[in-house]
Formats: sequence, structure tokens, C-alpha cells
Amino acid sequence: MAVGGIQSGVVLSLQLVEAALDEIAASVSLRALPEPSSHTALVVSGVESSEVARSLGRVLVGLLLGAVRCNVSLAAALLVGGADDREQLAGDVVELIGANNSFVTDGEILFRDTKRNAWLAEGLLHVLLVLQNRDPGELLGGRIHALRQMHPIPTQQGFDAVALYVRGDVLSLAIGESKASRLDGSGQLTQAAKIFKSLDSGDHLRHLRQELMALEGYLSIELAGQVANSVLKQRCYVPSIVHEVPFDARRDRVTLKDLTPPREHKRLLIIRLQDFHGFFDAVADAMREAVTEIVV
Repeated sequence: MAVGGIQSGVVLSLQLVEAALDEIAASVSLRALPEPSSHTALVVSGVESSEVARSLGRVLVGLLLGAVRCNVSLAAALLVGGADDREQLAGDVVELIGANNSFVTDGEILFRDTKRNAWLAEGLLHVLLVLQNRDPGELLGGRIHALRQMHPIPTQQGFDAVALYVRGDVLSLAIGESKASRLDGSGQLTQAAKIFKSLDSGDHLRHLRQELMALEGYLSIELAGQVANSVLKQRCYVPSIVHEVPFDARRDRVTLKDLTPPREHKRLLIIRLQDFHGFFDAVADAMREAVTEIVV
């Protein structure tokens, strides 16, 4: 790779993203709760440190630029560089998360709560899935072979995360639904369960098949042969709830028990923050700073 200019900047940028992923992987852990019988509850710890917030901001900017491929490998190159690309990226970041963390008017607060925080929470779920292959026994229990890119805008319709992974020798499909609410984690879990219930009822299958067709090209020939016949039957639902006020994730929930997959394929991520808005503010600040760090 050439020394100087955009190519050397690409190397530096990818190294920064990779180091940020390493920091998150080293800091974040998952712990399964022994209860309940309706789902597998996974408590996510270590998210709220200043180092993780900084690293998450860097990774999210990298994801906007395609730093992680659909096969969960680090990109060979970032096709950006220079002042023009920095200006474009800075504008994209401001559109996603705002120019600052001041939210005073009703409209600003609505943007923070329904767009900014929602997109950042979705990004956190996506990063946890990217890191799945570093410890495959934790989140899904199998190696991810293809992961759909995260939504580039907060209000885009569709599933928050779609991944194809191998559990045992069987290709399986993971569908993630991310929710962020400081006060109402339980209610947001109910809303996520409704989306999964609609999938069980046959809704959105055309959309889901389109997602699978897009991911199929990242699979080996042997795994690709399983997509048409079995992957829709081998589903894993992954609701991810970011919240501050605690709710009881140990109790059985009818909304989850009634879903088609077995208990081990309903994997609830519980991400409780001590300072809900403070965490998202820190990640947003890190994203704004990462624009000049990553695009050099």
C-alpha cells in the first residue's frame, strides 16, 4: 500500500477502528441469568465506561464508512479521505445525532429520544454482533458468517439486525430488534415481542427473504445450500433493551413464551445504564470527534 496520501490514511483509519473493537471486546461481557423459562436473558456489562463510549463512537463512524464488511471482517480499504470527505461525513453525523447534546425544545427532545438514542442503541447491538465471533459462546452461541449492514438513518424501516450464523452444524438466522427507553424497558420489550410475533404469523417474510438473498453471497457453497430449505425455520430472536430504570428480566413473559423459537433461541440482551442520557451523549461526542480521527 502506498505511503502518503489517502492510502496511508486508510491504514491508520482501519487500525483505529480495529483498536476500538478490541477495546469494546475487552471491556464488555455477557452473563446469562438462570431464569426465566420463556427466554434466555443475557445481562450486558461494561458498556458504560468512558473508554467504551469513545471506542463505540469510533466504530459507529467506521461502520458508516463501511469499515466492517457483511462477512464481519474488517474492510480492506475505506474509500474516503481529505477535507471534502470529512465535511460530508461530519454533515451525515450531525444529521444522525445532532450538532451537540443540547436538547431543550419539545422537538429537540423528541429527536433525542426517538431518533438519536434509537440509532445509537441499534449501533450498539450491531457492534455486539460484530464481536460475536471473538467469543461465539456468548451472544448467539455460534459463528456469524454474514451480517446485514446497520441502517444509515434512524427512521429506516426494516429489521434492526439480520445475521446468518452457524450453531452446531446448522445455519441459523438471527433477527435483532433494538429498543432504547430510560424509563420503560419492560414496555419496549413488549413492543419488540410484537414484531417477532408478526414474523411468526408470516408477516414480513418477503422482506426477510430479500435480506437473506443479499447475505447469501457471503456464505460458502455448503452453507448457501441451507438458506432456501432450513434457515427460515432456524430462527433466533434477539431483542436488545437499553434502559436505566430497572425491570424484571428474570420473570417469565407470555409475549416471549408464545414465540415460535425455543427458549435458547430467544435471547434478550439487557443493557442497563446508570446514566442513560449521559451514555448516549458521550457516544455522540465520540462520533463527532471520530470524524477527523478516521477520515485523514
